[in-house]
Amino acid sequence: MNENSYTPGAGASCIIVIFGITGDLAQKKIIPAIYNLYCLGLLNEKTHIVGVGRRQYEAGEYSEYLNASIEAASEKRSFCLVNERTRSEFISLNSYLPCDFSRLESYSFIRESLKKIAVDHKICNFLYYLSTPPQNFIEIISNIGASGLSKPDFLDISCAGSFVRVVIEKPYGNDYNSARDLNEKILSIFSENQVYRIDHYLGKETVQNIMVLRFLNNIFEPVWNQKYIDNVEIKVYESGGIGKRANYFDKTGIIRDIIQNHSLQMLSLLAMEPTISMAPEDVRNEKLKVLSAIRPFDCQNPESQIVAGQYGKGNAAGKPVSSYLDEPGVTPGSRTETFAAIKLFIDNWRFSGVPFYLVAGKRMPERVAEAVVTFKPVPHLIFRNMCCRKDILPNKLIIRIQPDEGISLKIFSKTPGFGMDLRPITLGFNYAANNEIMPEPYERLILDASNGDSALFMRSDEIEAAWKYITPITECLKEGRIELKKYKANGEIPDFKSLVCSNNQ
Repeated sequence: MNENSYTPGAGASCIIVIFGITGDLAQKKIIPAIYNLYCLGLLNEKTHIVGVGRRQYEAGEYSEYLNASIEAASEKRSFCLVNERTRSEFISLNSYLPCDFSRLESYSFIRESLKKIAVDHKICNFLYYLSTPPQNFIEIISNIGASGLSKPDFLDISCAGSFVRVVIEKPYGNDYNSARDLNEKILSIFSENQVYRIDHYLGKETVQNIMVLRFLNNIFEPVWNQKYIDNVEIKVYESGGIGKRANYFDKTGIIRDIIQNHSLQMLSLLAMEPTISMAPEDVRNEKLKVLSAIRPFDCQNPESQIVAGQYGKGNAAGKPVSSYLDEPGVTPGSRTETFAAIKLFIDNWRFSGVPFYLVAGKRMPERVAEAVVTFKPVPHLIFRNMCCRKDILPNKLIIRIQPDEGISLKIFSKTPGFGMDLRPITLGFNYAANNEIMPEPYERLILDASNGDSALFMRSDEIEAAWKYITPITECLKEGRIELKKYKANGEIPDFKSLVCSNNQ
């Protein structure tokens, strides 16, 4: 995306209330995203940002906290240079409310503070952002409802046509039942069109480009089916370990952390049918059909559908790294998986019999996220005198999410010369090579939430459909019915050829 393609003033006026403002997510992602929207002219001039946190700040300390976050944002976004005027103007749009947001008694203070800000700035719209640990979601939602903050009629000014919306971070539940319970609680206070369940992968430029690639380029639709596609692989590899996230990750694992949300959301975009329009409900209806058509996991034969692993000791950048079990905070003898490769099928007309591989892992030899669509070989090889069939690699469409975002197509071509030598070549484009500026995912998603565009956010039935498939897998792992293979940190990727070779369809 080119910087000039942004439309200044595109955001709706609102009070953005960030619960958990002093946490890592808010500091590293949310504040920088809002600041960059401000730099681009996409933050409505009648916007106010309210941070809610337990920390007590002395005079000026909160401004220093915002400054540190702004500086980090500017290092990544060259067009958003920090200067005294820009910084002070943005900071003037911020307020801080020190309180324990887990206690209902705090919400009379929050209510009166927001009421004063709304009256002073003549703003009636509210966007609540839950940037907190997931265990706080229900209590914050409940307290917002009990204090009357779920509706703008607590204000003393005319608010015709105003909105209240809530943005909720993942993980959205930890299994099917908890996700359903969370949905029931939230939808008892907010309507579905007020709730924005965020998955930052859906804000990535290349992920959004999947629909454009499929539905605006007629060369792909005729071959986008089981007759021509051999398999689809969606992989998310991270070279790092769990860092300081043991308290979260050891209870979660790579399947819940990555595959249940990021991978299944990308799968739904790759496999969905053309929509009637780009209206949010039309898009989400088609995604739901894909998730609902996934063949249930067979707990009687798990080894034919999944390979799971946990990293041991290894080396990264020439330095030794710890095994997962030696990471600080990990439970002794933990069976939490740090790698998983899942083979699944979508039982519908378009993709019947086509295997989809969802692969994710930590301490991989590279950091990469991409979707690879592998096409079937030609039915008859007329160049058999010049090469063997095993030398002819299949055509592949590669959608690279990160790093080096772009799209490429691997095909065969003749080598220049008098002979008839063949060689594989790659056609494609890369955003960075074209010097294009891409929005950060959180910039896109926060802007969409303020404007009421829910196309890139997950609906409650999508969440439940994803968990309905994933929960039996995590239960099999917990029960020890799936072997947890050891692999060397930052070494070879665990072998999951057994899934590729298995003929279960």
